[in-house]
Amino acid sequence: MKEKLEDYRERVSALSKELGQLPEAAGLIEEMLKDLNELVRQNHALRKTILKSSSKESRMSSKLRDALYE
Repeated sequence: MKEKLEDYRERVSALSKELGQLPEAAGLIEEMLKDLNELVRQNHALRKTILKSSSKESRMSSKLRDALYE
């Protein structure tokens, strides 16, 4: 997703001449890119949290595991 975000930034900078004539649009696009960057960061953090919690749930105590295998 980071690559896609960088691609968007490059495309916006390529349109800088046209956006210079529309400062409201340039401001809106920059705000949207900042929000997108924050959402990507949050998504990464949530995925990391979910992976940690799911790996903890699958663990069982050695006594329980031994009892199940008997």
